Amino acid sequence: MRYAISYVSTANPELTKNQIQTTLDYSKNWNNNHVITGILLFSQGNFFQVLEGEENLLKELFERIKADKRHHNIITIFQKEVSEVKFDNYEADFISLDDRYHTNDIDSYFSQIRLLNPSIQSSVKYILNKFTEGIK
Repeated sequence: MRYAISYVSTANPELTKNQIQTTLDYSKNWNNNHVITGILLFSQGNFFQVLEGEENLLKELFERIKADKRHHNIITIFQKEVSEVKFDNYEADFISLDDRYHTNDIDSYFSQIRLLNPSIQSSVKYILNKFTEGIK
């Protein structure tokens, strides 16, 4: 059985765009190397992440995430067992008003959300909508 965790957080205001991109790149590589799937987004000073993987590994990772000084105000959206993988690959994107934004990436995330348990879909959709307000 796989496990899933989702959260939002506020980035440390002293982080530069380069430091944020480095964080996103590192997270993507680390998660791929540890068979963790999901998404990680950054927009307007906030992170949004959904992680899926082996339960003990995810819980240990989430403890490290919560202790990371690069962000604060961490709000857990859900922590639960999932019966199957919902994200078929790990994607980490820097979502902002700059040239890195691609509509197809956001559309892909919305299509993946439709695969989540219906009881959490609305919460995740709401947060993803907030992240993309003003960008689309």
